Amino acid sequence: MPEGEVQVKEEGKFRAGLKSCGTFLYNSDDGTVMGRGGMSWAKIGTFYIFFYSFLAAFFAMNMYVMLSTLDDDKPTVYQRSNKPQVAISQYKSTTMNLREKAKFAEYKGAINETKVEYEKYLAPEAEGEVFRWFHVQRNSAFCGDLDNYSFDKKEGCFLLGLNRIYGFDPTGNSTDTRFFFDCQRDIGITGKGDMTDVTSFSVHPDPADADFSNFYPWTSKVKDGLQPLFAVKVKVDMDKLNAITEDRPEEAFITCLPYTQKEGEDRVQVEDSRFARLTIQYPWKEE
Repeated sequence: MPEGEVQVKEEGKFRAGLKSCGTFLYNSDDGTVMGRGGMSWAKIGTFYIFFYSFLAAFFAMNMYVMLSTLDDDKPTVYQRSNKPQVAISQYKSTTMNLREKAKFAEYKGAINETKVEYEKYLAPEAEGEVFRWFHVQRNSAFCGDLDNYSFDKKEGCFLLGLNRIYGFDPTGNSTDTRFFFDCQRDIGITGKGDMTDVTSFSVHPDPADADFSNFYPWTSKVKDGLQPLFAVKVKVDMDKLNAITEDRPEEAFITCLPYTQKEGEDRVQVEDSRFARLTIQYPWKEE
């Protein structure tokens, strides 16, 4: 078949297709739209109006019943799945990078976010003592002043607390039991964490006599404020680090856990509690 006749035939099919599509959308001969007349559209429209109205009412009723069972001041389920976890919301503040100034600045900025949060937040319905930034300053003048955090001097602090658990009372309302935090060196996930004394650290307030029990039990931010924080002051001795010629460590890790101690007894780790791991990344060895 000649090429011209093929092209005419294809154009004819295309026009016929357009005409069929137009007739489907609106057929002037029998007055239908998409194959349906006015009465048919009215019936199907009425059906869907009632159908979706019923679904909306059913959904609204379920939401109303569910919300009516919730207490504004107390969660429906708690303690069963929420376990004590040493942590901080600004996750970037748990890694002190001493290799890159930009990364160190990110860590310091995250610490500053915590500072601002604890300076500004006021528990509107508080009846007792609420933890504020001045408590950090009182526990450690060094950690309470961010000007002391120095990339060049290889020193700074970590701030940590517990996650929020409604009704959590670590001492069980005991008057002779104290609640505190303590930390230790850790080999890390890969087992290569520095366990030498290149990195020195101290916990503030001192775990020997610290007591955060007056901030518990915790029920809500508006009543009890933000979680109390403890500080871990860290300093890296570069002379000791550079003196290591073989198997020079690249990182140091510190893990922290919550404890209780009854007067006259040994301390006990808070049941089901989970540790926080802090990371100090050492500068690369200079060639």
